[in-house]
Amino acid sequence: RTLAIARPTMDSENFTFPRERPGLDYALNWSLNADGITPGGDAFRLTKVQQATKMLGAEAPAVTGEATPCAQVDEAAFDTGLETSVQALEAAATLYVVEGDAPEKRLPTRIISDDLTLAATAMTHILERMPLRKATELPVTCYVSTKASSFSAYDIFEEKGKERLKIILSGDDATAANLKAALVQTTDEFLAKPDDDDKK
Repeated sequence: RTLAIARPTMDSENFTFPRERPGLDYALNWSLNADGITPGGDAFRLTKVQQATKMLGAEAPAVTGEATPCAQVDEAAFDTGLETSVQALEAAATLYVVEGDAPEKRLPTRIISDDLTLAATAMTHILERMPLRKATELPVTCYVSTKASSFSAYDIFEEKGKERLKIILSGDDATAANLKAALVQTTDEFLAKPDDDDKK
């Protein structure tokens, strides 16, 4: 994979990368690449409630509605669902990368979404504030696309020598209620596995 971001320009004497700006953060884009996503447009990182409120232009709506349980599926089905979700996220004009601790747990979590309202709700009403760190891959990653076909699943597996939890919610399943319920449900199972030192 290569980063689908603004391309550098080059002539016989100079090699120049486009200037960083809001929506174009090389560190964030590289970290998203580690999550398997190459942003096709802008990407914004949200780590504070105030950021989400300002970007949305209003207070984020609360989590409402009933949740559908998130199931662990076989590897083939999960990979297919993940590929579909990633393709939709990469095609989005703007991505919102929300980071914080999972609900009621000191477990760093990243939510990648193509929906600003959903991202703002996740920052305001789902995730808990965690110490600010550089943009990097986190133990828990949620791929939340409203544009992809409906799919809901999670998987826990070893990647790069560490346990990772990945959650996919797309289409009609990409709701705030489902996201919060899935994080509560799956992180309990994730933390019950050994090697907790790798989950920080």
